[in-house]
Parts: sequence; C-alpha cells; structure tokens
Amino acid sequence: MGEISSERRVRVGIDWNKVPPTSTGGLLKISSSTGESAIVKLSIFQPKEPSPGSLRGFIESDGYVSIEADNFTRKIDAPSARWEKIPDYGRTGSAMSVFPATAASVTPPQNAPCLEYQMYLFDPGKIEVTAILAPTLNFVPGRGLRYGISLDDQAPQIIDVLGQNSLEDWETSVKDNARTSTSKHAITGTGYHTLKFWMVDPGVVLEKLVVNLGGVKPSYLGPPESYRGAAASADRR
Repeated sequence: MGEISSERRVRVGIDWNKVPPTSTGGLLKISSSTGESAIVKLSIFQPKEPSPGSLRGFIESDGYVSIEADNFTRKIDAPSARWEKIPDYGRTGSAMSVFPATAASVTPPQNAPCLEYQMYLFDPGKIEVTAILAPTLNFVPGRGLRYGISLDDQAPQIIDVLGQNSLEDWETSVKDNARTSTSKHAITGTGYHTLKFWMVDPGVVLEKLVVNLGGVKPSYLGPPESYRGAAASADRR
C-alpha cells in the first residue's frame, strides 16, 4: 500500500519463494482521492519444471519463443553444403546461411543441412513459425528461394520465400530490410520440442525465428530473444 501525489511509474515486485509452482495471480487496486478506483489483474506463472539450471534450449514466455538464428542447439551439415554464421548480419543479431553459395538444391530431409532449436513449450496446439530472412531477390531464373521447416519428427514443409514477389512485396522487403514468411504447425504435449530449419536452396539467409503460440504482438523487430538455458548441446559446433 502506498500513496502518491503526482504522476509516477509503479513497479510491482514478486517474492518468488512464496509463489506456488502453478499459475496464479492477484489484484492491484488503485484509488484516487475523489473516490474513483481501478482494479489491475496480475498474472503469475511459476512452472514446476524445468528449473533455470536444467533448461536445455529456449523456453516459452508470454505466448511465444523468439530465437536469434545463430543460437542453435545443434547444427547438422551435409557433405556438399553446411550452415555457417555471418557475424553481425541482420537487424537484431547474427545470421546463418548455407555455404558454398553454389551448392545444389536439395529436398529435405535427405542430404539437407539442418539447424535445430530446442525449446520448452507450455501451450501445445496450433502454432505459427515466422522466419525473418535477408531481403534476397530471385537471382536464379525459374526458381524461388526455398527452405524447409518442421517440428520434432514431422515432415518438413517447403516454404518459398519468394512465393509472393509482387512490386509491393519487393517494396516491403526494402523498407523492412528483411523478408518474412510464416508456416503453420500443430504439436501435442507440454515439454521439449525441436524446431528444425532445413536447407533447400542456397542463398537463404536466416536472421531470426519467432514461434507464436498466441502471444506475439506486432512490432518492427519482432519480440526480444527468449530466455535460453545454459545446458547447451555438445553437438553445437
């Protein structure tokens, strides 16, 4: 309880040692000297698991998982092509792209280099995954710019970044300095899931992935990167 006489930002703190391991909440009542009042509902969520020390990969918060491309859990290369980091390329971090740039197109999962991102989800069901990529043009005649994306053991969906490439689409990619594409998926079960980003064509430059479980709000850069546990895979190379 407190009293203020002028405008002031109020911060609400939580004693996490007293919060039960489940979803809970509270109410904050704000009253004025004229007798007017407002009730602000507070939502609190402290899951039973995983603990910060045991978390492997990213964790859902506020209905999304936001991932910088170079923070993969595992990287799987193929004899003819590999994913490599491009330092400081992108709007919010570093990017990943396929090398050599002259590599032949492939059909995943056979002989397709793959980036894996492990994450812990609380809200399984229908989700959307938005890939934020460099604003690459269709530099190969008769071919788009494709990648594959899948969750867990599901078959990869093949997405053509240039499937819609009107003048307006090009203008948007220039304005935003990025291209975005969204795929839809369905998952079951709370717990660990693995997002897989597959090579199909060379020339794809991945900057960021946003997994929307219903909480993503519109923004220019996308949500900030989600919390990532320190228990990283030994296969990260």
